[in-house]
Amino acid sequence: MSPTRNALIAGPALRKAHSDIGYLAWEFLFGALGIQEYQLQHVQGHTISGYRLKHEKKTTIAALMRGGEPMALGISDTLPSAVFFHAKIPDDITKDHLHGQKTVILVDSVINSGRTMIQFIEHTRKEHKDIRIVVVAGVVQEETIVRGHAFAGAMQDHDVCVGALRVSSNKFVGFKGTDTGHRLFSTTHMA
Repeated sequence: MSPTRNALIAGPALRKAHSDIGYLAWEFLFGALGIQEYQLQHVQGHTISGYRLKHEKKTTIAALMRGGEPMALGISDTLPSAVFFHAKIPDDITKDHLHGQKTVILVDSVINSGRTMIQFIEHTRKEHKDIRIVVVAGVVQEETIVRGHAFAGAMQDHDVCVGALRVSSNKFVGFKGTDTGHRLFSTTHMA
């Protein structure tokens, strides 16, 4: 986690750190969604039991662009049977992405006010009323998960499970050279 907070790390090294966080998310996902046993072919010719995320083949990973992509790729590496796609706006999540699926994982690097994530949650629920929605983020602002906050209400109203590497209480919102998206893609000069 330290590289993600180091202002001197950007570009490929920061994307790798976010991908590594995505790799760590599998523990949270297994706890939140469960595991299932399946049969696989052993190298000696017989079948043995293996384990994977429950309904992994019916899971969709949505990388919220652009900041969520590196972490979502890390999650995708750990869930190779899951569908992966990019979503810049809520309408990018279509019925086709969710058809026949049991779970959608919405991935973003940072949740500040929760406003954007609420839009994605509400749109996803509109497109598929029964799908399990899981939000994964690197950082979530503490106030957003407190009772009475709009994001906390959306989590409860739409039965959303949220996992974050870190909950922040300092209310820091990056801008220009400190914005996570700009740091991830070495575009701080454009801010």
